[in-house]
Amino acid sequence: MADLDDLKALGALDSEDVLGAVERFPEQCREAWAIGRAASGLPSGDGIESIVVLGMGGSGVSGDVIQAVVEPRLPVPFRTIKSYGPIPGWVGRNTLAFAVSYSGSTEETVAALQEVHHRGARVVTISSGGPLREMATDLGLASVQIPTGLQPRASLGYLTLPILAVLASMGLVPDPETDVDEAVKVLGELAAERHRDRKVSDNPAKDLAQRIHGRIPVVYGAHGIGATAAYRFKCDLNEYGKTPAIWHFLPELDHNEIVGWNQLASLTSERFVCILLRDAEDSERVDLRFDITRELIEKSFAEVVELRSEGTSELARLLSLIFVTQLAAIYVGLSYDVDPGPVEVIQRLKSELSRR
Repeated sequence: MADLDDLKALGALDSEDVLGAVERFPEQCREAWAIGRAASGLPSGDGIESIVVLGMGGSGVSGDVIQAVVEPRLPVPFRTIKSYGPIPGWVGRNTLAFAVSYSGSTEETVAALQEVHHRGARVVTISSGGPLREMATDLGLASVQIPTGLQPRASLGYLTLPILAVLASMGLVPDPETDVDEAVKVLGELAAERHRDRKVSDNPAKDLAQRIHGRIPVVYGAHGIGATAAYRFKCDLNEYGKTPAIWHFLPELDHNEIVGWNQLASLTSERFVCILLRDAEDSERVDLRFDITRELIEKSFAEVVELRSEGTSELARLLSLIFVTQLAAIYVGLSYDVDPGPVEVIQRLKSELSRR
């Protein structure tokens, strides 16, 4: 295992400085909120009957985050579509559609945008440029331009906060500026406590990475905030850590996956680690389910680790879990002595798609 306290070695290995980009996440969120609030030419919010977010990968998760934060109080359906389609039949002129792609060239998102625009949906694009930006200009669509030069997965603030800001500006959700302020404050405190200068013994993100190293991580959260963070952690472990990972959510997993740990315990108890992402506002019954589920499955794991959200608002609690686990995922990659930035397999896939 690489020494996660050797800052010179870590810096040399991290060719794209993804660790630095994520360490600056609090500032990114503040800037992203301002970018979203400054958006102009937005469509009318009158008569909106549904909201969809079109996006893939690190861009598409923006829809998951916003849905978890606003859906409990949103009076209309919210859906994230991560594909070319099919686009639901109810998407039409009273639908607000966000087309989100960091590069602006994600082919699934471009195709889905063409379809929703054809149906008359009210569209807002979010990108750093590319065909998505060009389409917005050509078609007269509202567009939010975000900074270039980052990986999509290191740009969650830029991809997410503008959606929330636009929803507020259009009068579809109450103004969440106080929640944004709290989230930035909480994230700033977490960033200081988990900065690379902090040694493993005093850095929960590095410590979690060491517990995952050499094992298959299984990440569980509860429906809503915990599930969204669990899925995001799984994806970050894949891309930053270059490692397989499994995720699921309570209470659903208590109706199926929990049974699967009855077999192969001799294997899983040596090579699998379970990470429970618990939200401070999980219901009493969900808290009980976490406790009982852990009792029933912990012998099938080498270790069970619990992380808890911080903050008061839904936004702060969710981003706190995502931020800490994203740092941990980067440290997992570094612990394997691999560059956490490049995703060569994805690039090869795109290359093959482009020539066929």
